[in-house]
Amino acid sequence: MNTLLIVGTSLAGVVVGGALDPLGQQLADASRAAEDRRRAQTQERGADTQSSDTVSHGEREDSDDGAGPPGYAEVGPPNEGAVRNLLPAGPSFGRTVGSALVTGALFGGAADHFGADLILAPFCVFITMLVMISVTDLSHRLVPRRVVYAALALVVPLLVLTSAVDHRWYSLTGSVIAGAVAFGLFFAIWWFIPRGMGFGDVRLAGAIGLTVGYLSLLHAYVAFLAGFVVGMVFGLVMTVIASTGRKTRIPFAPSLATGAVFAVFWGGHVAHGLFHVGT
Repeated sequence: MNTLLIVGTSLAGVVVGGALDPLGQQLADASRAAEDRRRAQTQERGADTQSSDTVSHGEREDSDDGAGPPGYAEVGPPNEGAVRNLLPAGPSFGRTVGSALVTGALFGGAADHFGADLILAPFCVFITMLVMISVTDLSHRLVPRRVVYAALALVVPLLVLTSAVDHRWYSLTGSVIAGAVAFGLFFAIWWFIPRGMGFGDVRLAGAIGLTVGYLSLLHAYVAFLAGFVVGMVFGLVMTVIASTGRKTRIPFAPSLATGAVFAVFWGGHVAHGLFHVGT
């Protein structure tokens, strides 16, 4: 029975991943077009904005709209100091197949990890979001907000239903706490260091905290710890490859997604090793 569940879930993941990859590209293209229009409007107002000392030079990367804190305006070339997109944008057979296989593998891993439990459903939706966002960030350097919001619109009711069926309301409480804390911390980073990340990463952090936090607050902690470690290693590698020095800006969403997946599957074991608590 468990084998059938894993195989069936994996095949469903392949279909879902392959079908949604082109949709993710369309949403990223639409977000990029909207960001370009906003950037053009901002540059038209650049002289007046500079005279009022409200301009912060830099680029809003990894965001679908590039919105910064109040008083923030964007000038300069859009990808200065940034690595090139690491995946092809638009129609790409290889990228779509890769997305399908990765989604299928992660669906199968989730089925093996959770078994025939209702909690499998929200985490499959969560995994789908992580793959889509990672791909759009690597192909467009964007985290489309519509992907995050659509995923949350499915994940939240499914987590509530899981809590009701399994009587795990305490898990839902931890989920809300982790989501609020993660969003708040990333929002603070985005606010005070606007060149450090885009608001798309803030939204993604809140979604990760909300979903992974359902397993436990320590799972959420491991998710972000692993995400920052992966991001640091990825950044060092890309800095060497791109030869752009310490100011190189890289897509951060794939690192956060990797940390989240790691926490879902192995966060309990890591938490036990770090804090000597039960898994």
